[in-house]
Amino acid sequence: MDDQVLLRFSPKNSDSTYYFSDMIGGTLTFFHGQGSRRCLEVSITLETSETINRHFVHPSRRNSPTITKVQSDHHEVVADLVQTSFLFSLPMDGPMSFSTPHVSVQWVLRFEFFTTPKNVDWTRYEHPLLVEGRDKSEWVLPITVHAPPPGTLGAHTKDEKHFSLEPVWFRT
Repeated sequence: MDDQVLLRFSPKNSDSTYYFSDMIGGTLTFFHGQGSRRCLEVSITLETSETINRHFVHPSRRNSPTITKVQSDHHEVVADLVQTSFLFSLPMDGPMSFSTPHVSVQWVLRFEFFTTPKNVDWTRYEHPLLVEGRDKSEWVLPITVHAPPPGTLGAHTKDEKHFSLEPVWFRT
């Protein structure tokens, strides 16, 4: 913001490709004393958006061809924190990422940062949260979500017993 680095994001997984039931998260490290602004609050949402091509959208939705759904969210006051983290689970019943000429489904991590205004006279305030006014910035990180590969059963442990609805025949 204004060429000032407010924080560093360190993802739990450096790849932006995930599967249903995977955990997605990361750590935010704040640089509070290094500039005129200070990050006060952070809001993180895991979202899906379905966008229908305007040529194929129903007339009742012409003005809003995109539907966004919040899958998970996290909000935290970070004015006094050096570091925080978040962790979301990708739902098993969510849609996978895809795109066709008619419709697309995308997943994103949306970060919203609420900061002090620029050039605050810090001698007038006992605490950063007492500063009047907030500036907001946003960062959107696209991610790709796939269905589990064929032949995998999702998030099962090694010791978990799997059962089948297939008949079991024993010779006696």
